[in-house]
Amino acid sequence: MKSKETPKDFDINKKINQTEITYTNLKEIVQGGPEIGTISINGISLKGDFGGPCIYANGNLYAPNYVRKFFGRGFRLAKINIQTLKIEYLTKIKSLIYLQKIERGEIYFFEDLNERYLRRINIESK
Repeated sequence: MKSKETPKDFDINKKINQTEITYTNLKEIVQGGPEIGTISINGISLKGDFGGPCIYANGNLYAPNYVRKFFGRGFRLAKINIQTLKIEYLTKIKSLIYLQKIERGEIYFFEDLNERYLRRINIESK
């Protein structure tokens, strides 16, 4: 387990209680930038590209989901129920989502690799 995970260097295998989370087919979206790939929960691959690091809390996995749109690309925060694998998107598209922690019902993330722009959103009501 890495002591400090970043969007460029994160654990590709995690076990949380009885849940196994695995990233495969990783690739950099730009040279020296974040990595994205397929994420699997207990061997079931989810549709779409996901980055890391991911965070687990209260039966949900939170991970950056990479999207390509006609007028751009970026990340949105995905909330994945580990039992049903239902995905809910909690943010609009941002240039980067670098997850930090969950504290008092809020998830904290940076929008840049230099860790200058810290944001938070309430996840209890979502």
